[in-house]
Amino acid sequence: MSRQQMPDDPHQDPYFDVPRTIHHTTEGRVDLPMLFFNTALRQVSYWVPLERAAAVLEDTGLVPCRFFNGKALVTLIFFQYRDVTVGAYDEVVINIMVRPKMLPDARFYLPNLLKQNADDWNVMAGYVLEMPVTIPEARAAGRELWGYPKFETRIPFRLGERDFEFGVDDPDSGEALMRARGEMGRGITLPGSDYLTYTNFQGKILRTVTRVKAKVTTSFRGRVDLQVSDSGHRLASNLRTLGLAQLQPFLLQRCDHARTRLEVGEEVAEWPTPPLAYAKEGVHP
Repeated sequence: MSRQQMPDDPHQDPYFDVPRTIHHTTEGRVDLPMLFFNTALRQVSYWVPLERAAAVLEDTGLVPCRFFNGKALVTLIFFQYRDVTVGAYDEVVINIMVRPKMLPDARFYLPNLLKQNADDWNVMAGYVLEMPVTIPEARAAGRELWGYPKFETRIPFRLGERDFEFGVDDPDSGEALMRARGEMGRGITLPGSDYLTYTNFQGKILRTVTRVKAKVTTSFRGRVDLQVSDSGHRLASNLRTLGLAQLQPFLLQRCDHARTRLEVGEEVAEWPTPPLAYAKEGVHP
């Protein structure tokens, strides 16, 4: 069976027949790879001035990749995880394409984005700057197994065929930290690519692969209205530093039926781990 052929029942898909290891978090047992049987996503990609991206990466040991236009690549992503081994949840990600500064600079990064298999990528991967989620199990797993900056809150959304809305609320006040409303133009549908991230965790820089089996529609036409509050919350502050609300994306992507596997992180370098954002026990709505 090819990578893109999908049985009607994802739980019967041989794609998920992989060896798994047992791990434990403060919210219970987690087996890795974590299996995501049915996922929808909307991804918005921006070119951001290099100095703005660098400003939010202090102390991480990571630097933004400089693309052909002298800018950094930042993505804002909404995930609706409908069927997951830790329970269904929603998530928003702010992601910056980076490289570890202690490793050689590959210089040419754009070809990575055309490669499906993460094993074919060079040193580039995405640094997850923010990762709010809607259930405590996902918050604990992300923080305690990979070092993702997760906090728990409400994530309102609406997904249409071409239009979409999603946002993140302040977990304390309930007020909107951000709202994104977008519309995609016509695009092309191609097999999706694996998703790589770097995180700081226990004195190391980890590289983590999410294996992806999906068909993703990509459009270079469309608009997004991003509204960011003046809140002192870290997520809103980071969005203002990046300046995304003043930009328009150069690329929009959507997928409504992805199947993915989130693997164990692997060390690529030693680096002092800065304090993880948000309270250790998570921030509850």
